[in-house]
Amino acid sequence: MASHVPPSGSLGGIVRYTVELARALERRDDVELHLLTSREAAGPLADLLGCHGRIVTVPNAPGALVPAVERYLMGRRLRGFDVVQGTKHLLPRNVAARSVLTVHDMLLFDRPQDFPGPKRHLLRRPYAASLRQADVLVCVSAATQRRVVEWSPRLAGRTAVVPLATSPALLKAPSVPVEAVVGRPFALVVGDSQPRKNVATAVSAWHEVAKHRPDAVLVLVGPPAWGEESYGPHYAYLVDTGNVVQLTSVGDGVLRWCYENTALVLAPSLAEGFGLPAVEALDLGAPLVTSLDPALVEASGLGVEHLPAEDTAAWASLALRHLGERREDDSKGRRPTERTRRTWDDVAAETVDHVMSQDRTGVVQR
Repeated sequence: MASHVPPSGSLGGIVRYTVELARALERRDDVELHLLTSREAAGPLADLLGCHGRIVTVPNAPGALVPAVERYLMGRRLRGFDVVQGTKHLLPRNVAARSVLTVHDMLLFDRPQDFPGPKRHLLRRPYAASLRQADVLVCVSAATQRRVVEWSPRLAGRTAVVPLATSPALLKAPSVPVEAVVGRPFALVVGDSQPRKNVATAVSAWHEVAKHRPDAVLVLVGPPAWGEESYGPHYAYLVDTGNVVQLTSVGDGVLRWCYENTALVLAPSLAEGFGLPAVEALDLGAPLVTSLDPALVEASGLGVEHLPAEDTAAWASLALRHLGERREDDSKGRRPTERTRRTWDDVAAETVDHVMSQDRTGVVQR
């Protein structure tokens, strides 16, 4: 189910998940992949499959009503398939196939205030019903799996954990420098500006950093705003002084250059389902510090520093230390940490294994 994927095939994290998983499934000899898409994206996504005959389109509807169309009207149109996978919150009701739902997070229940009103009110009940309906719940982290089971203990036997991977396009893209920060020491925050991302703490910490290192920049990379934003009280001042640079909707080449040249990646989020920027940072050799959020700690693993999310002084102190260490690295030559990279073929293989290992009682055999 890929009706949320735009014709460009790029946008936020769940779009990236859907596209990369689709590409990896399409590479497998044991899977015949079909995609449910919007009419606008049907052509580009057919090119991904190399076949227009394996595209199913959703009837045209206003954006806010698309979830209702998918949930209540698409079940009959999806007959004849062995597996139907919802990659964003929803499954069609009454679908006859084995049903799989990817659970990215439980934020619609835990932090509903972060979502626009229409999404908050129109999506929560269908999402809850889809969670209860799914034969297999593919959770992107053990932290998300625990949250699902807390929400409904009866779902425990249907859950499986399949962590995400860095996009191959990001790993292969030629680096594209950001002229505004070339030659200047900088730290990096990747993600949107919703309150849960806690960008405000990073910006407030940078207000302290700039007092000691007026040449240092905090680079914020993310998508266009889509809900409530929170940058903290020092944002406008630091933008005016050039100590904060915001980049929106950048290409993979720019993002790769930022990861490869930053003194430190900051991931101060209050709540995550997985925390892909943490994995991207590690895969591209960037120093990383995260909050104590369970998903971020899980994704980043051992050897990464973790701080209380709202301890501004601690974030500022750590950033200053890394800015000093980066000077030494630049003089000696930076050496990225050796790391075994997880791939999207791994994600696809584990997803297929969990779907096929479900027994007749509805329990995923591990």
